[in-house]
Amino acid sequence: MRFALWITGLFALAVLVGLASTLNTGYAILFLPPYRMEVSFNLMIVLVVALIVVTHIALRLIALAADLPRQVQRFQRQKKLKAARHALREAGIAFFEGRFQKAEREASKSLSDEYSAENRALALLIAARAAGSAGDGGKRDEYLNQLEQLPARLQLARHMLDAELRLEDKDALGALAAIERARALSPNLTNALRLELKVRLLQKQPETILLLTEKLLKADALEPEQARRYRLAAYQQQLSGLLSEREVRDWLRRIPDAERGNPQLLQQVVSHLIRLQEYDYAATLLAGALSSDEMELPELARELGQLAAHLSVEKRLALLKDAENWLKLRPRDHWLLLALGRLAQAQQLWGKAQSYLEASVSIQPTLCAHAELARLFEATGKEEASQLHYQKSLELALSQGC
Repeated sequence: MRFALWITGLFALAVLVGLASTLNTGYAILFLPPYRMEVSFNLMIVLVVALIVVTHIALRLIALAADLPRQVQRFQRQKKLKAARHALREAGIAFFEGRFQKAEREASKSLSDEYSAENRALALLIAARAAGSAGDGGKRDEYLNQLEQLPARLQLARHMLDAELRLEDKDALGALAAIERARALSPNLTNALRLELKVRLLQKQPETILLLTEKLLKADALEPEQARRYRLAAYQQQLSGLLSEREVRDWLRRIPDAERGNPQLLQQVVSHLIRLQEYDYAATLLAGALSSDEMELPELARELGQLAAHLSVEKRLALLKDAENWLKLRPRDHWLLLALGRLAQAQQLWGKAQSYLEASVSIQPTLCAHAELARLFEATGKEEASQLHYQKSLELALSQGC
């Protein structure tokens, strides 16, 4: 439709020009001494228009010829820039594929012809991270130093990467300094808090770990299970510095009830008290755990059994007194029955010890239970029964690859 309109318009214009030329009978005189020329005025108009068109075309050709070197340079620059950005894309893909040497090489290739500050920053970040992952610390630091020349708005990424790399190298102070620089640019950056949490864990600063864990938890930047693990690690670090039963008691009072009931933490507290030779208090904590039906960690009962020989007489009797209540909660816990058998045996309550140990063996035969029965029968003069259980414990040991 548009083509038809143009054709119609051109024909109409041609008709109008033809009619106008028939009405114009004038002429033009061109005088250039000693020459004189008379031409039709219509021809004169045509010649002037043609001269203008030719002059315009000539000037355009001259301009194109003069601009040709710049156009060639521009084409070459665009070609190099296209290759540089292709190399940057290849570097990103290679990095996430785990091909760090190729990622560093491609990112380095893209730097020479890339003029965009953002793309240069991205290439340097990939190159530094890839060099660090490949174990080339020299190149990594060189790329990080080049990032300093870029605009300030791109320095946050540099500081965060610097912190991650230093943390991987176990350089806690360097990582912390990089985190502080990042937080100066973005005070509410949660990822900086996460990195700081890992650094404080490396520095063994439990109070700061607990504080950062709560901050991240309130900001929904940490899963509850992750927060629990960080708290547990902080409590372990605090526990290692406690040197007496009284310090352990005071420390346990400061811990929230929900955390104090953690079976793993309780087991570590008991192990620490055993190292301090505070056996009775360790048994008290275990007894409290066994009285609760919420803890299902069999290692607690095993710990109690291993403490039996070190406890005072009063503590053993108190524990045996609570035995029936524990068995109501855990009637099929063979480790608990073994622990009670050891307690009764240490107290020389031979009949009670035998009943507990035989119940343990009936539920789950173990090397420890058979060995304890062998010792019990040996102490009571029943050599034949003692040898039988020694034989069974030996068979179990051999079947388990001992």
